[in-house]
Amino acid sequence: MKTERPDRVGAVVLAAGQARRFASPKLLMPFGDSTVLGCVVAALEAAGVDPIVVVVAGYAAQIAESLRGTGARLVRNPAPERGMLSSIRVGVASLPPELKGYLIALGDQPRIQPDEICRLLGEHRRSEKGLAVPTYRGKRGHPAVFDRRYREEILALTDEQTLRDLIHSHPDDVLEVECGSDAFVRDIDVREDYEREIRRSRGRQ
Repeated sequence: MKTERPDRVGAVVLAAGQARRFASPKLLMPFGDSTVLGCVVAALEAAGVDPIVVVVAGYAAQIAESLRGTGARLVRNPAPERGMLSSIRVGVASLPPELKGYLIALGDQPRIQPDEICRLLGEHRRSEKGLAVPTYRGKRGHPAVFDRRYREEILALTDEQTLRDLIHSHPDDVLEVECGSDAFVRDIDVREDYEREIRRSRGRQ
């Protein structure tokens, strides 16, 4: 019989955006030996995050194929036009409520590394704070970690709200964890962003 870890943290990976500014499915673009989304999932798995749900809308079949062999499970957002919060609610609702916490990750941050994720989770676990966010040179980024006591509050957020609203409403319960890479404060919106991330992954600015 499998014994559940009391400190187990699951992840919601947001992959239901329509990427209008990119003009193609950016999450399926090649990155290293994988794809943009595949790198995010691989980093989370290597950091011991489990379970991982990937919230999708369009290109679900292609995304499923690209993640074949990983432990990630896809869940569909039936109304992606309602915005990012709708995907977050779908993802959190699909994860077990008994988890210690929930890590909300963007699907378009392919340079995030397992060691930094482990440090974020470790600092959160050692602190008594309910929320943890990575920072780089004072700027907050993603993914953010939410203790399970915030589950119902996340699910109650409206489409017009953001996770930032929730975080800002609990300033005394937020732990900032400084990271050594700007990967946590950058994502991919347009082709220039993608090309920049490719260059940086190869050690070039």
